[in-house]
Amino acid sequence: MIRYPDGRSIKEVNKTIDKKVKDLTRKNMGMFFESEITKSCDYYRMMKVADIYKRPTPIKVVKMKGTMINEAYFQEKSTTDYVGIYKGFYIDFECKETIHKRVPYTMIREQQYAHLKMITELGGIGFFLVHFKTDDSCFLIDAMKIIDEKNKGERKSFSYEFFTENATIVKRGYNPPFYFIEALEEEFKNKFSLS
Repeated sequence: MIRYPDGRSIKEVNKTIDKKVKDLTRKNMGMFFESEITKSCDYYRMMKVADIYKRPTPIKVVKMKGTMINEAYFQEKSTTDYVGIYKGFYIDFECKETIHKRVPYTMIREQQYAHLKMITELGGIGFFLVHFKTDDSCFLIDAMKIIDEKNKGERKSFSYEFFTENATIVKRGYNPPFYFIEALEEEFKNKFSLS
């Protein structure tokens, strides 16, 4: 058997590399998707269609050295990623991305379920944008469909089929990268037809 100078086999080295790639993928999961959604929000704002912003995560700075933050912590649990207004409706949504053909219930934090439920009860529009990296498909789904499915307690995750049957597909483009306002119109057509 051939070994590296430090004594490890090729199999051991490959295992270490695979673990580092998986860890890196998990750490950055959703970052590119969110940046594309932010670009879409910028496009819709520029076109005066909707005013939607990425919600900043509230942090408390503890130590600074000059202009560099050395220590900080989250002040409170975050709720959702984006907030804004469209056609007079308050909208609030969360983005999720997965490399699998399912979205585990635990991928959505309990405070996010509760927050989006409250938004809906108060007359706003709460939804999820879910991106499946496996086939680059994106779905927009009413938050209440997600909450109702979870509350059934029949499974531990939302399947890809659940989204194909219950959500609206979000088309891809160049500018905007994701046509989520068009999908929002389709998903909530009953609400928009009343206004």
